[in-house]
Amino acid sequence: MDWSAISGITTSISAARDIARGMASLRDAALINERTSALLEQLLKAQEGLLAHNTALLQLQNEHFKACEELRELKEAARERGRYSLVELIPGNFAYRVNITPQEGGTSEPGSPEPLHYVCQGCFDKGIKAVLQHRRLHLRGDTWRCPLCRVEIE
Repeated sequence: MDWSAISGITTSISAARDIARGMASLRDAALINERTSALLEQLLKAQEGLLAHNTALLQLQNEHFKACEELRELKEAARERGRYSLVELIPGNFAYRVNITPQEGGTSEPGSPEPLHYVCQGCFDKGIKAVLQHRRLHLRGDTWRCPLCRVEIE
């Protein structure tokens, strides 16, 4: 916050108040016109200062809103990322697996509100969640394929 601008605004308003008090005791029309002009000038300076201050305040509020929005998005991304753990799907090949959490309600068997699945490591590291598609081939064994980047894990 620009305290010097606020101080200038306060000074202008104070000077305008002093001019207005002095006008009450004047009887001469020329002096009244001169003091009125000075009063209006001080009020204009105060108004310009307030406008500049409000503009700066609006800019700061906009920057604050953007920073809060960015922070919210980063927290959401971190929360989503925390739901997954990097695992070795097939020796030498990695993917992210959804973390399995125990179901609520007192059951001792682990479960998950969503099915167990794996996401492509390359896509996930870029911020894209692509669930790997599993195929069991009789001759080659298990194959996992990313529908986005087309990588195959065998």
